[in-house]
Amino acid sequence: MSDTWRAEGLPVNLITGMLGAGKTTLIRHLTTRTRRRWGVLVNEFGDIGLDGDWLRHDDVTVREVAGGCMGCTAAVTLRVTLNRLIREARPAHLLIEPTGLGHPAELLKLLRDPLYQGVLEPGATLCLVDARRLSETRFVASPLWQQQLASADVLVGTKQELWGDEAMKHWRALVTARGVPSVTVTQGALDAAWLAAPVSTRQVFVPTGEEQWDAHGWTLPDHWRVSEAALRGWLASFEWERIKGELAGVDAPGWRLDAVAEEVTLTPLATRPASRIQVIVRERGHWPAWQAQLLAAGQP
Repeated sequence: MSDTWRAEGLPVNLITGMLGAGKTTLIRHLTTRTRRRWGVLVNEFGDIGLDGDWLRHDDVTVREVAGGCMGCTAAVTLRVTLNRLIREARPAHLLIEPTGLGHPAELLKLLRDPLYQGVLEPGATLCLVDARRLSETRFVASPLWQQQLASADVLVGTKQELWGDEAMKHWRALVTARGVPSVTVTQGALDAAWLAAPVSTRQVFVPTGEEQWDAHGWTLPDHWRVSEAALRGWLASFEWERIKGELAGVDAPGWRLDAVAEEVTLTPLATRPASRIQVIVRERGHWPAWQAQLLAAGQP
């Protein structure tokens, strides 16, 4: 490529959604099923990056911003990382995955900054939601969810294969109330054509309420292993909102852990991973105690 290459009109889509909505799964499907040179910018609320590793493959360049939500505490790092991703990867299309605790209005404002005029072409903002959570009072009242919903150009109902009648009823009511294009998907299988959906010109409402969250992650010792029963016992010992990780097993190579709203999914891995885990809770976490309990649950 020419050294004088400069990005012009680079399409960029924001993929939002609360914790566990299926953002990483959907992005992986898009980037593996649609051949183009993708650039993906991922935000982790905590300090253990996992999503970036799960998204990397031949046609994708991934960069991560850790330690806060894009548009707030990580804004300066975001701008530097975004510039580097564009310059080094020279992507044909950008996808940005903010943390589920992120404020999309602030991020959209940054992408429309005069600095990026002519460089970036912000496209539709996709807001993902697992409709089973729409029956949770605390979820629907969350200021973060309200802002993500208000920023949406397209609503994407995820994990439809797990919905029951109540979830479908809530989904239909949401779609009717919002009045924006909508689609449901199973296992993240979204048609890339939705990225070209019309962009709204409405003003985004920014709620004033704040929520307290805390996150922490650990890289566990190389020799540490855990049984499935002991791992599930540790997960049941305290309240959490979101947990992700890769953990080495006792009688199996290990698992990819994906847990949200008390729903735990353990996907078997073919080879033993380096054990690491990221936990997000409401309010303040008791990190030393939880770490000690996790270490004790495993085997040396």
